[in-house]
Amino acid sequence: MKKSLMICLMVAALVCVFALPAVIAGAAVPETVTMSAPEGSEMTRSAVVFPHKAHETLGIDCFVCHHTNDSKDSITGCSVDGCHTDNSKEAKKDPTGFYQAFHGKSDASCLQCHKNEKKAGKNPPVACKDCHK
Repeated sequence: MKKSLMICLMVAALVCVFALPAVIAGAAVPETVTMSAPEGSEMTRSAVVFPHKAHETLGIDCFVCHHTNDSKDSITGCSVDGCHTDNSKEAKKDPTGFYQAFHGKSDASCLQCHKNEKKAGKNPPVACKDCHK
């Protein structure tokens, strides 16, 4: 009895030491994310390789960009079903359209955030060619 109890306690301790930190840490932030148009729509410029880890390192709150997510465990990309999936010409000016998610006047859009940072004296990319390479 004592032997099986000791084995169970040791296994539990090993699980706590090795598995628990991974569960608490959640999903690791990818180094880069390639952002392209939703499936089935055409891109007029090249996809953007987004330095995701660098933005996290700057201290930007995940929920600024991932504004519809409830927790870090449920975060998905912008072009998934139910988010910014309309890439039609008509949706180009729609705040929920794919183009506006990245180029709109909302503080959650990439371009607007970069413009705000530029006004604050920083040097983020703001030209099309800076992101679309």
